[in-house]
Amino acid sequence: MHGTIRAVLAVILTVIVAVGVGVAIERRSNAAAHRVRQLALQTMLWALVPFVAYVNVARLQLSVDAGLSIAVGGAAFLAGGALMALLGRGPLALERPVAGAAIVATVQANTAYLGLPLCAALFTHAEFTQAVAFDALISLPMFAFGSYSVGAMYGHAPRTGVWSRVRAALTRNPVLPSLIAGLLVPNAWAPHALVTPSKVAVFALLPLGFLIVGVTLADEAKDGTLRVPPPLTAPVTAVIGLRMLLPVAVLALADALGLDVPAPFLLLAAMPTGLNTLVVAHATGLDLRLVATSIVWTTTLVLPVVAVLDVTGVL
Repeated sequence: MHGTIRAVLAVILTVIVAVGVGVAIERRSNAAAHRVRQLALQTMLWALVPFVAYVNVARLQLSVDAGLSIAVGGAAFLAGGALMALLGRGPLALERPVAGAAIVATVQANTAYLGLPLCAALFTHAEFTQAVAFDALISLPMFAFGSYSVGAMYGHAPRTGVWSRVRAALTRNPVLPSLIAGLLVPNAWAPHALVTPSKVAVFALLPLGFLIVGVTLADEAKDGTLRVPPPLTAPVTAVIGLRMLLPVAVLALADALGLDVPAPFLLLAAMPTGLNTLVVAHATGLDLRLVATSIVWTTTLVLPVVAVLDVTGVL
């Protein structure tokens, strides 16, 4: 337990520092902050994430139970989104752009920039490669298909523009061909010498990703989109439960019923709302305030949620 808490505390400290640096850069110069954000995004998208995906997927040995667990986890994410859609139409009575933002904040988890560094710190390399597969096979399709599709249905942006972004997310995203290559090549094409550099790349994702979120949230706060501290509203509370607790409960139940669910999957299922939700919200006209608030609250609650999962023996 203590090792888990120390690792999570180290990650959270890195997150706080990176967000603080991003906020400071944006307050000093908006133009410079946008250049830094673009450089960090391009570095992660075109260098770090494809490299990590290729090396670890190529070396992956996925059992039948792990494959089934990924399917169950993906279904749990979708179920959370469907429940949020029902809540938005029913008890919460949300306007369509707000309801869409809540759905996207529920189905899109920060499994890459936060989850993978945590898994790299807490689990063996074999378990870490499983975590990479979970991220690649759930979060990437959820971003390209799920989140943009929700944006097309609920947002203000013209639908034709949204669907072109979906195609771009699939055809111009270097992560997808890296993932396919990793699945097709023999293990020898990703030698053991690349394992340590891939872990270094994973740890680099953490400060870069949250530097970006610091710049972005400072932007939203300046525009009045995000209040600091953000209010804990009923929709945000629903996002917390459906994003961080429901998928873990589903996977834990599957494990109790006899499916051997890898421990990293349970950790990744509990990750907060992903940073890419801001990209989707901007592009499709969803409610930015709810998305930004969900990111702040769910990320803040990562430590207590993971601590509870560890104490109760889920991890």
